Amino acid sequence: MPHLEADLRSLVDTQAQADPKFQSTFLYARLSARAVRAALVSETGYDASDLPTRQTIGAILNRLGYRLKKHKRPNP
Repeated sequence: MPHLEADLRSLVDTQAQADPKFQSTFLYARLSARAVRAALVSETGYDASDLPTRQTIGAILNRLGYRLKKHKRPNP
């Protein structure tokens, strides 16, 4: 998937913002890895069975300098 990183950037850049305290160089995105994966399927035409897992997508985005929204786990 030669264009995956570029497609990830194009999806996440619109939802990303800099650290408000300027304490890091990471961009914080208001998306989850699951939402990014779903957007790759619905907006860019990837086949879900060909895409990496949501964990791998999150790792790729972290490597690219993004930090994604963390989801709170419901209390049991």
